[in-house]
Amino acid sequence: MNGMHDVGGMGGFTLPVRDPDEPPFKYEWEALVFAANQAFHGPWPVDRRRFAIESMPPDLYLSTSYFGRWLWRFEKLLVEDGLATEEELRNPDGPMSPAADFQPFVRDAVDHTIPPKFRVGDDVLVKNEHPTGHTRVPRYVRGRRGTIHLDHGVYDLPDTVAHGLDPKPQHCYAVIFRASELWGARANPRDWIYVDLWDDYLLADS
Repeated sequence: MNGMHDVGGMGGFTLPVRDPDEPPFKYEWEALVFAANQAFHGPWPVDRRRFAIESMPPDLYLSTSYFGRWLWRFEKLLVEDGLATEEELRNPDGPMSPAADFQPFVRDAVDHTIPPKFRVGDDVLVKNEHPTGHTRVPRYVRGRRGTIHLDHGVYDLPDTVAHGLDPKPQHCYAVIFRASELWGARANPRDWIYVDLWDDYLLADS
């Protein structure tokens, strides 16, 4: 999904250096949002939570603070799954109706016997695809060539889990790229970039 959340490798979006003495929460409400998300993240797999934030309109995403995005996501998921209504969120002191027919996400055991498509040392090409939904493929590696550095094992495919579809368990690899492959001749020739990518994102580069 191409959106304002995926700005890795793009000019003009360098993250500021964090002050080590900065408190973790600037305002009390940020701590409450963090606690609520930690206490109640079980019903939603991590990739569905990521996709919820990715669904924010670009202007809202850029004008909202980090924990403000967490709050927006939390409210969106509560309403989507019938755990709260828009009216209840607007008026927390009003009456609340019980949630009906909600089925929490239960993660099945992953089949670790699934064979890998690639081996350490294999050269691969990242598919140049631009899905409309959630994906863990950064734009800056799409269509680029790299090498399998490490096989992390079998994990559910984020692109399907985010939408409540077949989890499609498969191998996830640490793929290493030359910086020049990603950013051209101006990149430091001594730099390498590691990106975790799943089987479905890759093609053999023969």
